[in-house]
This record gives sequence, structure tokens and C-alpha cells, in this order.
Amino acid sequence: MANKKTFSNLLIILLISIIVAVVTFSTTLWYSQQNTSTPNIGIWFTKVFQSEPEATAQPVFHPLDKVVVSVKGERQTHFVMLELAVQTHYPERIKQIDSYMPLVRNALLKMFSKKRYEELQNQQTIEQLQQEVKQTLTDAFANTTIARDIDDVLFTKYVIQ
Repeated sequence: MANKKTFSNLLIILLISIIVAVVTFSTTLWYSQQNTSTPNIGIWFTKVFQSEPEATAQPVFHPLDKVVVSVKGERQTHFVMLELAVQTHYPERIKQIDSYMPLVRNALLKMFSKKRYEELQNQQTIEQLQQEVKQTLTDAFANTTIARDIDDVLFTKYVIQ
């Protein structure tokens, strides 16, 4: 008989604890939405517990802004114009890449500053250059979540003048 009474008391205490926890969390959530001076717990809760977007079956291509860089030649300075597209299976997560264009431009400027015009004119260089650009962008995005979402970097236009 004592065991049943102890079990009943523990069950009542557990239920009361759960109710108090739910009421506390709900009240905190409501209060944080009402009071703008405190961090919004509702947004935090959504970010922490939201599910990852699913990968698309077909790849999606996200075009980047045109990039123009100068390269040294034997007699004069030349220009390279690149239009790139990022291939991904996570189009929702890659949308933020546009806000990182200064990082993209900086990384490509550094990479092309080491190149020579004669080296870039070689037709066999395109595949190698594409891999180097991909690695450069992946390295530039290493401290962001974007790096994991880049499957490939494609040249959609490559003009050297």
C-alpha cells in the first residue's frame, strides 16, 4: 500500500513539474515576443530546432556577378572577364552567397594576380583554371556554411583580352 502511495505521489510531482516547465517556456516565449529589448527566444528556438532543407534531386545553378581582373603580359596588362555559376543541391541555403560577392572578388583578384596572360591563353588551362577557382572559392568560404553547399563552380563566360 505504501508503494502505491509513493508511486502516486511521484507521478503527481512529475506531472506538476512538466506543467510548470511548459507554462514557464510558453510565458518566456510570449514575453520575449512582446518585449523587443530582449533577444527573441522564438527566433532562437526556430533556428535551433528547424530541420535542414532537403537536397534537390537535380542540381541548381546560381549565377554570380561578373568579375573583371587584370593580368600581366609580356608587353602590357590584359583583362580577364569571368562569369561564374555555382552548382548546388541546396538552393535555399546558397541564396546568401550574393552578399559575399566582395569575398569572392577578393579571392579571385588574389588568385589572378599570380597569373600571366600567356598562361591563361592556353586552351588546356580552362579545366585546370576552373578547378583552381573552385578551390579558391571553397577556401574563401571555409569559415562560412556556404562552403559545404558548393558542389561545383562553372565558367559561364571566360574572356581574356
